[in-house]
Amino acid sequence: MTVPRRSDALRNRAAILRAAEELVVRGTTPSPARIAHLTGLGQATVYRHFPDRRALLLTVARKHLELLADAAERSAHDPAAFRVLLHAVMAYQVSMRPLVDELRRFPEPDRRGHVRRLLDALRGPFDRSREAGHLRHDVVLEDVVVVLTMLQAAVDRTPDPHRAIPVLLDGLFHPEPGRVPG
Repeated sequence: MTVPRRSDALRNRAAILRAAEELVVRGTTPSPARIAHLTGLGQATVYRHFPDRRALLLTVARKHLELLADAAERSAHDPAAFRVLLHAVMAYQVSMRPLVDELRRFPEPDRRGHVRRLLDALRGPFDRSREAGHLRHDVVLEDVVVVLTMLQAAVDRTPDPHRAIPVLLDGLFHPEPGRVPG
């Protein structure tokens, strides 16, 4: 049975998560000290909600996976939604680099679980896109992991990794009539 949290505890938890996301977007790995400074909360409060950085970062990542799953569900009728959703995942990967870097260092079971949840969120849109003929016939859902790994190499090695997103996406999809690739 889950014990309901007090409203101030819920506000504090939400503030901690917002601060963690803000730090990541700024290119900084969140730490309890940085979060406490940004939120005005004590470090003990941060630790009470998240006993370590791993727990905090997994919570941030899971929150974004839930948002992705919600977006996938809302676009259930649109076979073109997979490209939009995958583009959003790729843009997230680039903009949330410290989070992605930390997730890559987590133990294998955590990484595998995160990838499984990501693929589960994308499975329905992927299937609809494939059935509608938007994707190349030889593309499988697990190729998303390959594409994200390739994007991570671009993030690690190029000054503008956002440029890699359309290049990688174009490799998965059939060309749209009248659209110039890139």
